[in-house]
Amino acid sequence: MDTVGVVFLGVIALSSVVQAAFLIGLILEGKKLGRRLDEIERKFETELTPSLRNLSRLSQNLAEVSDLVAVQSRRADKFMADTIDKLEEGTTMLRQVMMRPMSTLMDITALLKGIRKGVEIYRRLGGMESEHRGGPRRYADDEHLFI
Repeated sequence: MDTVGVVFLGVIALSSVVQAAFLIGLILEGKKLGRRLDEIERKFETELTPSLRNLSRLSQNLAEVSDLVAVQSRRADKFMADTIDKLEEGTTMLRQVMMRPMSTLMDITALLKGIRKGVEIYRRLGGMESEHRGGPRRYADDEHLFI
């Protein structure tokens, strides 16, 4: 049994050596990884941090510009509304000023058109000529249709 014990003891020693070699390799790779992480951190601080600061300033400037644009658009909207109101007032006043003399002319024009149309209809119906001649009126047959 002594040989079996020595064999097992040899196997244990060999596995301990393999385990120690594996741990040493793991430690060395861990150090390499730590150095790489340090390099990445330094690059981040030197290259990306200023860019992030610039981006932050840019976003603040954009926020200020958007606020200014909103204020200016409100001003422009108010200006346009005032201008439209003034134009409407001016148009109304112009209509009132123009319609006073024009209303009299329009009344006279309507009266003349009415007289002209009446004379035209009187002529169509034969007027006084048919009464003097003693002839029948032109639309005598249609009188029963008149309501």
